[in-house]
Amino acid sequence: MARPSATLRTGAQMPLLGLGTGPGSVGSWQTSTEPMYEAVKVAIDMGYRYIDTAESYAAEKAVGRALQEKIGSAVERKDMFITSKLWNTRHHPDDVLPACQRSLTDLGLDYLDLYLMHFPVAWTRGNVIYPKDDNGRAILCTPDVPFMDTWKAMEKLVDAGLVKAIGVSNFNISQMEEVLTNGRIKPAVNQVESHPYLVCSKLLKCAAENDVVITAYSPLGRPGEAGLHGVTPFKDPKVISIAEKHKKTPAQVCLRWQVQRGVVIVPKSITPARILENSQIFDFELSAEEMETISGLNKDARIVKFGMCDDHPQWPFNGAF
Repeated sequence: MARPSATLRTGAQMPLLGLGTGPGSVGSWQTSTEPMYEAVKVAIDMGYRYIDTAESYAAEKAVGRALQEKIGSAVERKDMFITSKLWNTRHHPDDVLPACQRSLTDLGLDYLDLYLMHFPVAWTRGNVIYPKDDNGRAILCTPDVPFMDTWKAMEKLVDAGLVKAIGVSNFNISQMEEVLTNGRIKPAVNQVESHPYLVCSKLLKCAAENDVVITAYSPLGRPGEAGLHGVTPFKDPKVISIAEKHKKTPAQVCLRWQVQRGVVIVPKSITPARILENSQIFDFELSAEEMETISGLNKDARIVKFGMCDDHPQWPFNGAF
């Protein structure tokens, strides 16, 4: 089924709804990737055409198995939009191409539609996804690798035809502007945490002015971990009231609010009923007043903080979003 999309600066169409495949909390992994393998297949059968993954999710092989089963039978490759991400331990320019090639191999693909720099801070090189010292702090890359050096290596992936577009993730406004100013190839996307309690209105305005599409991860505020962080926009009385008016769930209202702002969303679920529910957001519309009400819920309540490297000068969350 055809669903609304955002137009990237490359001219490519990026579906406004995708399936997220992350493991949940930063630093955690799925005990099994089999549920994600099944979830990707279910999502494609339900009409999803965008799958968002990353090396650090430790699920690319499972996602790749599902894609290989569906591409050529249920769907054509050209109709799918696949995003992966360059992890913090791969920022050294010499590591960028091998990291991308590994993701392509694990996914069973010849190219990625979008490849993002996952985070602006470089961690020590190697195959340990979360390298930590005895105090639980991230072991940083020494000497440091400025993210523009990493970006220049990512540009070569576009030149080589391995990726169709490149972008960033978790970059604040100042960092995004640095890439826009100094990059030979401009970022097509900035993927950030966003939900009704973290609206990122300044970033959204800056992105719109510079032809950058914003993608929201954790668009529901990670409900499965609500007991840990207490960020529950889908339980807000105002969201619930709007949902009752439209005969929709609060989660659907939160997701609809994002796509009406032109924000791409990648809610994660392995439950078929939830995957379906998350997709049923294109048959109603929020009024201008309802949109304003939801945007007014902002608390700057951030869940994902990468706190293990918050002393690095390029840690993004000291800056504006």
